[in-house]
Amino acid sequence: MAFQPKLPAYDLFDEHIDSTFALDLLTQVARTLPANEFGIKMACIFGEDIPDRAYSRLRMRLMTGQIENPSIIVADIPYPGEYNNRERVIRVSSAAISRALGNPHNSDLLDILLHEFGHHIDNVLRRDLIDHTAHAAFAVAADAKGEEGVRFSFWMAWLGKFATLRVHLGTWRSIGWKQTFDIDTDWDTARKSIMSRYNSKPGRPEHHYTDPEREGFEAGDGGTDKMTHLQIEQVLRNHGFRDQDIDATYFGNWLRDYSQLLDPKIVRNTRTEKDFPNLLSRDALTRIVDVLAIKRFRNLRRISKDHFQVTTDKLGVYRPVEHIDNPKVTDRKAPDPTTVDLDFDPAIYEGSPQLEVDYETSMKRYISRSADFMQDELRIAIDQQRHATGLRAFGSALHVLEDFFAHSNFVELALIKNGHTEVLPWTSPARCKAGLPLVTGMFGPTDVIASIAGPVGDILFSTDDITYQPIKPGDRSQREQLLLILLEEHHNPRYLAIFNEYLQLRDTWVGLPFVEFLQRCAAYLTGPSIVAGNAVGIIMKDILTQLGENVDNWQTRYGQDPHENGSTDPTHSQLAKDHAEHPLHLLAGSLASHAVNEVAKAMVAYWNGDSRADPIAVARSLFKHPQDSDWQDAQVAAWAAANPAELRRSMSKTEMFELRKWLAKTGDNAVEQMRKDGTVYLKFLRGEFMDRNSPLWFIQSLTPVGAMSREALIHLGVLK
Repeated sequence: MAFQPKLPAYDLFDEHIDSTFALDLLTQVARTLPANEFGIKMACIFGEDIPDRAYSRLRMRLMTGQIENPSIIVADIPYPGEYNNRERVIRVSSAAISRALGNPHNSDLLDILLHEFGHHIDNVLRRDLIDHTAHAAFAVAADAKGEEGVRFSFWMAWLGKFATLRVHLGTWRSIGWKQTFDIDTDWDTARKSIMSRYNSKPGRPEHHYTDPEREGFEAGDGGTDKMTHLQIEQVLRNHGFRDQDIDATYFGNWLRDYSQLLDPKIVRNTRTEKDFPNLLSRDALTRIVDVLAIKRFRNLRRISKDHFQVTTDKLGVYRPVEHIDNPKVTDRKAPDPTTVDLDFDPAIYEGSPQLEVDYETSMKRYISRSADFMQDELRIAIDQQRHATGLRAFGSALHVLEDFFAHSNFVELALIKNGHTEVLPWTSPARCKAGLPLVTGMFGPTDVIASIAGPVGDILFSTDDITYQPIKPGDRSQREQLLLILLEEHHNPRYLAIFNEYLQLRDTWVGLPFVEFLQRCAAYLTGPSIVAGNAVGIIMKDILTQLGENVDNWQTRYGQDPHENGSTDPTHSQLAKDHAEHPLHLLAGSLASHAVNEVAKAMVAYWNGDSRADPIAVARSLFKHPQDSDWQDAQVAAWAAANPAELRRSMSKTEMFELRKWLAKTGDNAVEQMRKDGTVYLKFLRGEFMDRNSPLWFIQSLTPVGAMSREALIHLGVLK
């Protein structure tokens, strides 16, 4: 067993690492790459808002040894590492050092050093190497978009070359111990580990810092700066849920989210003619969601395809009651949803009793219907227990419970109750006991478009199956499955026939060696038909046209102020705290976690034979106006005391309306991102990035990029 020194328990600021590894590696890249190519690579990492001349200066200063290396301190911090822009110091956790000293094959320290040095170079570029004229200062952001540390680590792992397998990362020095330890690692193993890590989870958020000058290393599968339905349900581990149980529960929760794709505005009545892409059949949309589920719940489907296959009954359709959305329909000319499919809720217009505020509960009356739906799902979970059906229903119920805090103004009202009366409540006063009612938002076309464009684009324009080889005839990639569904919906049957011809021909090549298989595919796809490219192009053009035409009208509502116009009907994007950008996002998530924990505790107790446990009563007790409950008060007060900046943001009309405007553009942004990704993918498929002397260059160059997901490629700057 390798010797592993025990780190002292006292403050470790007298320990540091002597390492110029990251600086030396970047200098090597600067000397190896031509000036224009170096600039392109750096722009992929740090952003196109930085002018080319700054990247040129960086290259020259690297080559002449004028870039200062930051100090690297060993600190007792709870996350792997961080960089402080103001101090220009990297801090590495003592735990990461301990692992590196004890295991020469551990690549974590290498990754941390590269990641944090990436933050340092971004800092140097933006503060030292840019001409800070008034124009330049306005044009260049204070920090790179996304996670530049991730991108820097990835690109250095890809571009770095060493003559030996073992590389020297640096020397760990301890003044207290009066000892030093050299830290080496296997470069080839480490670089593969880094690239694999960011391919599998490229979008993980980093640690949440209250100090804007600190930028940290991503740690774990989640992150404390973003709460999702899946992360909230991790509290189920406290009650004996295994990974498989949590996944099965989350499947029910996930289905509620994706039922929103089956919006009555885009579902085609089966009795009407095909009208792609304006309308899609319910069956087609359900099968699209099933394609998405194959990848997300692969392990569950191996256990039982029947229980975890998305079907019409399991998925359902978009119903406001399942998300606590305000069901108000503002367009009286719109057809009643039940004429499209009887599973949709009937239209509710201005004047309906459901839209009124109940005097006793101080909540909109329609909210009680969501509590009833949650209760019905909990009853199924009680009866079916830990069976797949019971866990799916439990997840469905928890989705509604979690949405209560994300989609209503409960959090705002709770802060107001605790004395923070300047917090914006997103409603006008109403005739009720509390004065300010508990309300939720209306889900509009912009929200639907953002929901569709993301998941569909992720599959259509992914690069991870460019070199897909079926194992047996009839095997189809995710993109091919999706294209077949969409082309079936197209009014021109010839498109589907041509695509099927190509797939059937490819089935005859299945038994060929991999290289020969790729050669035939490449020859076919770069020939005059370009079948896959044409299929994607047809779908992309029609979908983008339809999506783009349906954004503008709804956006006019986002400029209206429910604090001044007497309305108790805000929009979803005005009120919802789903997005991490919202100042109250984390507070809403923590309250939801508490609620889920309480219901799960009662559910498990009942499953274990405690007849006194009543999960339904516990869940319904949480569906109250903050004035009628007190469980949240201490938690809300503690959050407000610890987060004064976020609290102030929630009081600012200017800032909150800017955030609303940004969220209102999510439809536009999703469509534009889909267009960009599609254009890049089609260029890639047509071979516009090929060396014309080698038809298979693009396939060969896919290593390692071709094995990576579209999400990873975008995150790392390979795709825009």
